[in-house]
Amino acid sequence: MIAPARLDPESLPRPAERAVAVRVRPAAERALRSGHPWLFEESITSISRQADPGDVAVVFDGKNRFLAAGLYDPDDLIRVRVLAHREPEEVGPDMFRRRVEAALRLRSDVVSAETTGFRILSGENDAMPGLVVDQYGRTLVMELFTAAWLPRLREVVPVLENLLGPERILLLVSNRVAASPACPAGATGGAVLRGSEPDDGLPFLETGLRFEAHPFEGHKTGFYLDQRENRRRLEPRTSGARVLNVFSYTGAFSLYAARGGASEVVSVDRAAPALAQARRHFELNARDGNVAACRHRTVEGDVFEVMEGLDGDRERFDVVVIDPPSFARAASHREKAIAAYRALTGLALPLVRPGGLLVQASCSSRVGADEFFDAVGDAARGAGRPLHELERTGHPPDHPVTFPEGAYLKCLWARVP
Repeated sequence: MIAPARLDPESLPRPAERAVAVRVRPAAERALRSGHPWLFEESITSISRQADPGDVAVVFDGKNRFLAAGLYDPDDLIRVRVLAHREPEEVGPDMFRRRVEAALRLRSDVVSAETTGFRILSGENDAMPGLVVDQYGRTLVMELFTAAWLPRLREVVPVLENLLGPERILLLVSNRVAASPACPAGATGGAVLRGSEPDDGLPFLETGLRFEAHPFEGHKTGFYLDQRENRRRLEPRTSGARVLNVFSYTGAFSLYAARGGASEVVSVDRAAPALAQARRHFELNARDGNVAACRHRTVEGDVFEVMEGLDGDRERFDVVVIDPPSFARAASHREKAIAAYRALTGLALPLVRPGGLLVQASCSSRVGADEFFDAVGDAARGAGRPLHELERTGHPPDHPVTFPEGAYLKCLWARVP
């Protein structure tokens, strides 16, 4: 692992004290009045001056009345991430503190001595658009999806320190932010904002299970916290079962299945480092009798090819879990993503014993929930094994949904006849 840079938020450019005035098209006015957190470049009809990332933009309607205020990013298609709707509110530390406090109250039922890994801020869905903060034990990991938050780090970081008292704060930036002229070269691969550089993975607990997050190497902020509740649902359904977990990443679903009493779990992923971490997670939890007794096997390779091979070898499982990464990062990928979900269902069905459980998830926001569930159901009917649905699940409490584009996670639980 390349050592992350150290970045002092005070070294970043300060935002302008004077706000920039923005006027927009009627359709954008309607969207902002409804509380939508984004204002796109194409919706802007005029701007009072050139603005830098992090400057406050105040949006006025056609009658020069206040409509919204937010952070401006001149290099993003989403020009303004809206922080205040309808009524003016000063953008700054006091606002950020109130937003973090409100987010923590919403998560009061998630945090416990047994669960020390959770999402503190979920961007737009916690009224802090473009900013995600996850907690792993005593470490906070921030991820920025707009360069507008870079100059605001000097205000956000002290708020997080005062409210949470972390041991360290780490920074990640999205690819779009890394490409922004406003992003310091040292931050493109991740940075340490406070505290010491982590020696290895960040240890944390999830419902009593021991995990490690790797923010500078892994997906998201180092772990898929959003599937916690679905992993909990899986655990009581795996006693004595043979379980297949494809797109297993670092084996969280596999570990829950093992604690639930699975006799064998097969974890499949194309990334060798992820599978190595999956084996590490089983080692970390070997004190649990069920985990120690479970046979855990990892298989490296293309998931589609591995599933075909397992069917060719007449392998059969009581439970099959399919939790792929996003297949549709752009609208143009949507149809291809739906086809991939159909294909995965078709590959999974022969592997599930009659009466067995299929758990299939999607995290593609471009694919709607109905489209996803229909694709899985249609594929099963086409294969002559129509599913007996048990339930459909979505976002956990620390990943709230407050606007349509914020809904991405959906999961189908079904018996295979």
